[in-house]
Amino acid sequence: MSNFQTPVVMQSARSVLTQSSVKRRIDPIDAPARPLGSKRSALVVKRADSAALSAGHKTGLAAAGDSLLVSADGAVTFLLRATNFGLLMERTQRQVAGTRLVQTMVFRDVKSFDLWCAVEPLRFGDGLLFSKLVREGHAAFTARC
Repeated sequence: MSNFQTPVVMQSARSVLTQSSVKRRIDPIDAPARPLGSKRSALVVKRADSAALSAGHKTGLAAAGDSLLVSADGAVTFLLRATNFGLLMERTQRQVAGTRLVQTMVFRDVKSFDLWCAVEPLRFGDGLLFSKLVREGHAAFTARC
C-alpha cells in the first residue's frame, strides 16, 4: 500500500483590494480657497487704490528735466533733479504695511554721489535700477556744469 496522495489545488487568496476598501482622505490644503471676508477684501481694494493714486501723484510731481526711476515691483522710487546746489535725490521706499520711508539728499559733486552709491543696498537687490540711477545721476551732473 502506498502513501501516495493526489495533489489538491487550492484557490489563492485575493491580493487586489476592492475599490470600496480604499478610501482617500481629502487634505484641507487640496480644498479650494475660502473667499475673503468683507473687511479683508475692502483692505485689499484700499491698498490697490492707494498704490495707484500714489504712483500717479509721483509722476505729477516730476517736472521737466527730472528723472523718475521706479523698481519693477514699485517698492522703491528715485526722483533726481539737477539744481544750483547740486543733485537733489529723493528716495522713497514703500513698506508692505503701508508705511513709507522718504530720504531727500543733495549731492554737491560726483564724488559724494559715487560714495553714496557705493553703500546703497539696492545695487545688490535690483542691479538694473541701480545702474540707471548711476547713469542718470552722472548725466545730471554733466548737464548742470
